[in-house]
Amino acid sequence: MWFPRFDERGPLTTTELEALRSLNAAFQTARQEWQSAATLWDRLHSAGDVAALHEMRTAFEFHQEAVLEIARGATAYERHAALTAWHYTAAAVVLGVAVLQRLAEAQPPLDDATVQELCQEPTLGRLREALSVPVAELLPERPSVIPNERENTARQWAQVRDGVDDAIKLVLELAADQNEAHPRTKDEAADCLLTEHCPPHTDPLYQDILEPLSRLAEEVPLGILRIIDKS
Repeated sequence: MWFPRFDERGPLTTTELEALRSLNAAFQTARQEWQSAATLWDRLHSAGDVAALHEMRTAFEFHQEAVLEIARGATAYERHAALTAWHYTAAAVVLGVAVLQRLAEAQPPLDDATVQELCQEPTLGRLREALSVPVAELLPERPSVIPNERENTARQWAQVRDGVDDAIKLVLELAADQNEAHPRTKDEAADCLLTEHCPPHTDPLYQDILEPLSRLAEEVPLGILRIIDKS
């Protein structure tokens, strides 16, 4: 989705606008790489099945070996791209919500230090807080454009927030399974970064959250523009 064109003389500061634009480009690129890597892995998985079938009655299994060697690299790259996408997508949501909320509530601009801080990967708890902001209530209503838009928006944000809650629980369960000293409580798990608690031997914690989170990250700048146009 395209990043909206904002008036450089509008209510966004240069720092806010440049940070939003940069994070948008970052997560969109990482998301595309992740999707490409996932497609490559699927293709290699199918190729591996074909190779195994063809080599059932032969002592030579070089076809399978070649596919498996490539697939291992593809798996590592897919996870790396996904975790990179998570980092910038989550940051784009947190910063975007902060800017959207301050505009809707007519608050002063975020200072440069705050913007820099919000551009970093948020903890799971910080992301959950951003997803708990009543964005649907802050956006101007458009009943003639999209019926029940406010209710649908609130439901969409709640579903992603629930997904982050599930990820926090999984971080805690993973630590318990591996007998790690930290985290031991849900609050401690909420203070964790997802990218630091997604070891390669486990199912990825982002699997069911990253794509819907990306859609929210795309929509937030459009919401900011709606608030500016309404004011």
